[in-house]
Amino acid sequence: TMKHITLLITLTLLASCSGKEEQAPQTREVNETLPSHFFTTERPANVKDLVEVKKNAKAGDDVTFLARIGGRKFGSFVPTLSMMIVADPKLLSCELMADDDHCDTPEDYCCEDPMALTQGLGTIRFMKNETDTYPFTVEGVGGMEVLKYVVVEGLVNDINENGLFIVDAKKVWVGDAPVYGDNRAGSGE
Repeated sequence: TMKHITLLITLTLLASCSGKEEQAPQTREVNETLPSHFFTTERPANVKDLVEVKKNAKAGDDVTFLARIGGRKFGSFVPTLSMMIVADPKLLSCELMADDDHCDTPEDYCCEDPMALTQGLGTIRFMKNETDTYPFTVEGVGGMEVLKYVVVEGLVNDINENGLFIVDAKKVWVGDAPVYGDNRAGSGE
């Protein structure tokens, strides 16, 4: 009987150890979030749209602009890096073009003119330090989801005439997604 008790204790210990191992990744996921200093609940006033700011921006500039999360079918959020694609508010995601679900992935702006789309997109990075982004997706962090409005305050890291526009975020205000018939709903204007 002593052997049985020892065996039971050993099995219980093994079970609890393996249970802890299974829970570890869940705990790690919870910890993978951006520091709160990246977010603000106070929307900056008199903010220009992304394209307006992009026209005259140059690397090293501090910028603040209104945009919407989205612009790519698969990859508005990068799965392993703290980066996201944003689109100018004047670009129409296709759920705003009709009152039906004729587009499975409105965040890819599939109905928009490709040239206007190229010029109307930006890449937002959340930097851990001067050279590295955080090694996890920011989808859902701080309420950030595709099609929602955001006001981004940050530093232009890179820009070129081919549409490249990379901004390292300092502060982000997160609004809501617009609705058909009111393209600016959720923008906080």
